Amino acid sequence: MTTYAKLRIIGLLALALVGLVSGVGWAGAVIEVRIDDLTDTPGVTLFSFPTPAFSPTILPDTAGEFLHFTLPASPSSLGTIFYSDLFEDVVGGTLSDRLLVIYAANSSTVDVRFASDPASIILPPGASNFVNRVEDGTFQFLGPFQIYIFEVKSDRSDVPAPATLFLLGSGLAALGGAAWRRCRRA
Repeated sequence: MTTYAKLRIIGLLALALVGLVSGVGWAGAVIEVRIDDLTDTPGVTLFSFPTPAFSPTILPDTAGEFLHFTLPASPSSLGTIFYSDLFEDVVGGTLSDRLLVIYAANSSTVDVRFASDPASIILPPGASNFVNRVEDGTFQFLGPFQIYIFEVKSDRSDVPAPATLFLLGSGLAALGGAAWRRCRRA
């Protein structure tokens, strides 16, 4: 069993336990919050059985590659702030995406922010890093909160565009031609 699978099972069990202890009507239900970043504008979808009777509330500052929404939460005396980062090639390399989850103590909502341009998300004081991953084009687990499991599907940008390959090839051909001419004259 992979580490991802173990973390997911532990997260599911923890979320179910929190739901049962808090006495919320949807106790025991686990809702996958899937953020799809394979388009120009990220979107969010909720998956669960039974289907949740609510949907994310998209906030007005959502624009371009920045997605900001809230979800209902069970009031708790413990606040939390965590973030997870997605990197392009290796963990600690080029930062590609960031998920930030903020829950203020005794609030009835949880605030979620996602950005493909991570510079647009400034981490508040006290934010803790939950997980760092290399984006792989599939839905990846980035953290749990109460009954929610946050997953992000992010594009891999390690394949150069055809125009980039053409420019690189043209440059190498020009250098090769110049070297060949220089050798012929000598």
